[in-house]
Parts: sequence; C-alpha cells; structure tokens
Amino acid sequence: METQVVVIGAGPVGLTTAMDLAKRGIDVVVVESRSEDEPADAKCNTIAARTMEIFRQLGVADRARACGLTDNFATDVVYATDAQGLEITRIVQPSRNERVSPDGLNAPGYPDSHWQTPEPVVRASQLYLNPILLEHARTYKRITLLMETTFLEYDDRGDRVDVSCRSHSGEDIVISGRYLIGCDGASSPVRKQMGVKLEGDVEIAKMRSTLVRCPEIKSLLGERPGWMTWVLNPRVSGVIVAIDGEDLWLIHRNVQMTADFDSVEKDQSIRDMLGVGQDFTWEVVHHQDWTARRMVASRFRQNNVFVCGDAAHIWVPFAGYGMNAGIADATNLSWMMAAVLNGQADEKLLEAHERERHPITEQVSHFAMDKAMEYLDAAQTRKIPKLVESRNFVGRFLRKKLGQRMYEMNVPQFACQGLNFGYFYDNSPIVHYDGEAPPVYEMGDATPSTVPGCRLPHFWVSPGVSIYDELGPVYTLLCFNGAEMDRSFCEAFKKAGLPLKVLRVDDQPEVYANDFVLARTDQHVAWRGDGLPDHVDAFVDKCGGRANA
Repeated sequence: METQVVVIGAGPVGLTTAMDLAKRGIDVVVVESRSEDEPADAKCNTIAARTMEIFRQLGVADRARACGLTDNFATDVVYATDAQGLEITRIVQPSRNERVSPDGLNAPGYPDSHWQTPEPVVRASQLYLNPILLEHARTYKRITLLMETTFLEYDDRGDRVDVSCRSHSGEDIVISGRYLIGCDGASSPVRKQMGVKLEGDVEIAKMRSTLVRCPEIKSLLGERPGWMTWVLNPRVSGVIVAIDGEDLWLIHRNVQMTADFDSVEKDQSIRDMLGVGQDFTWEVVHHQDWTARRMVASRFRQNNVFVCGDAAHIWVPFAGYGMNAGIADATNLSWMMAAVLNGQADEKLLEAHERERHPITEQVSHFAMDKAMEYLDAAQTRKIPKLVESRNFVGRFLRKKLGQRMYEMNVPQFACQGLNFGYFYDNSPIVHYDGEAPPVYEMGDATPSTVPGCRLPHFWVSPGVSIYDELGPVYTLLCFNGAEMDRSFCEAFKKAGLPLKVLRVDDQPEVYANDFVLARTDQHVAWRGDGLPDHVDAFVDKCGGRANA
C-alpha cells in the first residue's frame, strides 16, 4: 500500500491526527491492533475545552458533547466520607442541560463560566468518545482504517518510510508513506524502535481501578449525584466516576506506594468506597492495577518518524490532560505536516513541532504531577481521622476544615483554564516575536493575550460564529477596524505558495491592541503589528519554514 502518512494507533490521538490531515487533503492509513467492537479504556473522562475546539473544526464537537452522561446528570465534583456518607465539600459544575443559558452562551455561575471559548469542557468517557471518532473518521475518503492489524517495524529510507504490519488473519502488509506517526500508547513500539527513552518520575502513585455495572450506586449518591465522588475516610481513599450516569461506574482506590496492590482488598475496598455491607453486589466489567508516572520522551522525532500522545508522554491523569495534551500534539504536527506535503512549506517547518510541544509537555506534566502529589499527600488514609465521619461538633469542624482545603486545592484541576488556554510557544522558529513577554499562567488561571506564541484570544464574529470558525487552512491575517495591509504582504505569501486568508473584523476586542494579527490555523498567534513588517519576503519565508532552508 502507498499513502502519504501512516498513523499507528486508532485511539483519540491517532484518529484526530488522521482526520486533521485528511481534512487538509492528505492521504492517511491508520493501523490499529484492536477490533472495532473492542471497548476503549474508560480511564480518561474529560474532553477539555481546547480539545472540543479542535473537534469543532473537525465537525464532531456536537456528537462528543452529547455522549456519555445523561442530559440532566450534574458534573459536580463531590468530596465525602463515602458514596452515601457525609459531604465534605462540593465543586458545583453543570449538567449538559444546565451548561447553556437561554441566549445560547455558556451559563454563568460555574467555575469555568467566564472562559473565552466556543466549546466548554465535556465530562465524557473515552469509552464513548472513541467509537464516535472512529465512525467520523470513516467519513473521510482519504483515510484508510486497518483494524485488527499489528505494527511490526518500520524502515526509514530517507525519502519514505516502509511500515511492516500483520493482520490478525496472518496477512503481511507493507505500507509505504512519506511520514510515520506513532500514536500507539505508553508502551509504543514505534518509540522503542526510534531508540527514544521516557525520562522523568517512574512511580508517583498506585491505583486499583474497577469498572463496574451497578444501577444501585446512583441511589447511594443523593439527590444531586456527582460526576466524581472523592472518598476520604480512614479505611480507603479514591474516587467514584459516573461513566453513563446510570449503570456504569469507575472506582479508583489509592494504594500506598510502599505497599503492594493486594494490600487494598479488591472487593472490600469498593464496599468501603460505597459505604455498603456484604449484601451489596455489582458486576465487574474490567479491573486494572496501574502505576501513575510522569515521564516524557527525550525527543518526539527521528527523521521521518514522530510520536504523539502517550507514546511521547505519560503522567498522572489529574485534570484529564493525558489524552487532551496528546490531541494538542497531534494538531500541532498535522497542520505543519500537511503544509509540507501540499508543497506550501519547506520541510524545515516540521522542526517547529518539537521546539514548540516538548517544553509545553514538560510544563503541563509538572502541573499535573504537583497537583496530584499535593492531593495524594492530603488524602492518605492514615492522615484522615476517624472523627471525620462523626456527626458531632468535632466531626463537623474537621469536615469544614478539610472541605476548605479540598476545594481550594482542586478547583484549579477541574476548572483548569491555564492548562487549556495559558500555554505559549516561546522558542519557535516560525513565530515572529516582538520582545513582549507572554502572561504568566497557572493550572487554573490564564490571561488572554496576542503576544506572539500565545493562543489566539477567542471572540464571537457574529452570533454562533467563532473567530476559530473563520480561520484559513494555514495562516489568517486579521485586520481590525478598517485597517488595510499593504498589498506586498499578500503578494509575498502568494509568491511563496503559502495560503493566506485575509479576514476583516469591524469590532476590535479590547485584548487585540494592534491593527493586524497573523493567526495560525492551530489558533496560535504568529505575528502582530500596525503595518507592513520589515523585509516581508524573509518574514514569509520564516512562516513557511524556509528561513535558512
């Protein structure tokens, strides 16, 4: 088989990579060892706002938003002594029906209501997301899906990569493509053949995770069941996650790092989480013991071979940012790769991918790790006094103090504005910096900015139409309040073969202080100014990776 790009792995990262490439006119073959009806992992249960913005561009956001929990199931995060025990604190977050206000915008009153985005966060399990993405990928004529096919090895031949695979029926297949992208998980065979090692913190936490089917659990959780119920008592600590809001629940239990997994008895620990006796039963759908880590690949590229997602980084799944960071990797790479394959940019453009994404991966993984370590230290069962379950004055006082700490500690991870919108590319070979430092961001806070390298601040062009809906396939020049760019600017892009869309905006948002902003298709600012930049041909060459090519 011949194609332009081979993607190994049909999880959310691999499928998003393939769809974004196909949308840009690139032929892709996706290789996946699982069968189509094999259920995906239920561990990731958050589709971040930034990911939803990407899904919006791919035309799959509405289906992603509609999956998983029922329309009226709240996405509150509750801290309690057990499922039906005493509530310690609650981070109130909306159900699907509560999310949208009568004017169609993000409803006020929630920790993320003020976010500037067309697509708020969605609490939905990968168990439901993956089939939606797979079905949507099949609508792209440029995507060939090879399910039940195992990647064996690749041969990077300089001008192409030959990828050897074997179908489960025993057929040997060789796929020849210009590039290979490994989106094949934490144990990535692609990364291993590249000779790339993961570096970082090998062990941070241990968890016992059991996916159960039990409709009776919902009735234990009170009148407004939480999407997540974090349990803190002297016997066990962990979290109960609503998967469909009715029957399916994922129950994580913390295991002391110095102990083995069986130190947390499988069934009794679930009873301690639920606060039920021996007569309460459930069906085990899946069980997994796993170790949380913070590890990042030493590099993301070896000649014509790249890795994205868990193949490039793994970390504690706090803030739900494993899958979401992987999807951000994918779309950062895919627009650059498509521009090269379409003859619009020089291959040196691809050098920007690792220069941009590797530092962000380090930053985000440390945010997630630090928050996880803070919580795990506070949630150790030996530190939870038995009196926290008491209804007397001392118990109420302890729950109040613990609740304040849990709320302040955890709002940033469940309303993580900084992880979504705050990060910036400060060492990119294709960004035109102007000397102004980008705003500092934290896990829970970010300041919109047009500093080159930052995320393009969102605004509505017209009712229901986001500025992101209007961006072109590579670069877009935003012109505010009647300002006209010199013709030589557009002519230089045309001469270089680099697509440029010119978009005139009448109402200039306050954060946009310049007459002109050059936006990349991945929603990052490439340049801003009030007139024609100096040496416009060299300027355009840098945008297309042709500087010093």
